[in-house]
Amino acid sequence: MSTPGGPWDPRQQYRGFGAFQQPEPPRRKRRGWLITAIVLGAVVLIGAMAAIVVIELRDRRAAPAPPAPLATTPEIEPVVLGWQAVAVPKRQAAYDVPPDWEVDPNPEDVHAVGPPADAVTLTGVAHQQLGFCPGDDNSFRAMAGASARLGPDNAAVADETLRTFIGHAFTRDGVPPVVEQSPPEQLQLTGGVPATRVNARVTLPAPAGCDARSVAVAVVATNSDGTSSVVFVTAADQDVPGAVSAAVLDRLSASLRPR
Repeated sequence: MSTPGGPWDPRQQYRGFGAFQQPEPPRRKRRGWLITAIVLGAVVLIGAMAAIVVIELRDRRAAPAPPAPLATTPEIEPVVLGWQAVAVPKRQAAYDVPPDWEVDPNPEDVHAVGPPADAVTLTGVAHQQLGFCPGDDNSFRAMAGASARLGPDNAAVADETLRTFIGHAFTRDGVPPVVEQSPPEQLQLTGGVPATRVNARVTLPAPAGCDARSVAVAVVATNSDGTSSVVFVTAADQDVPGAVSAAVLDRLSASLRPR
């Protein structure tokens, strides 16, 4: 499988900060959405604010042993007091999340939002309120993860990623969500690394199942070389018990850093 959610081609050109040049097919609008977790083991369901599909790419016997959970890895220290650090080895990056978030024990797992030919792929993923929905142990209220995507500059990459992620994640029965998007914001990440962030408030006209009616989304793009950028995606249900606020998402995204 050579789609954006598939195996990484060793011939990719290194772009720094963990970004890699990886051609993608032209973007096309799709109906509905699905999230694919490409794991190094058996097929499992991982749920996320809606339905999930998981694809197994390789046999456990051929896969390397997964690394230890990152929350207990001593060499990665959080920069936000009281939070836990999450590593993203593919992007040579790290970020912090609050202590109640659950970190994927294998940071190499690839979580993809959208169909294989038009997905937003993420590794180094963490969730909040995993299993909150009765009867769905794989549901969650908030998530974060990093990737790399093509584009001429950070602002363009952040905007395109935001639109693609929202379109796939929150369209229901062909009905797209209502999106209130902020202008691109220039910021400095931990360590003074320049980046661009875009925020959006997403409203679902007809929530399904355990959907929240409103979701906050933030996308940060950094380290553009004129061809691609590292991107960091966070999203959180709003107006629900224990909701992660947009301000906390901004603090979380600002903790992104190279390592």
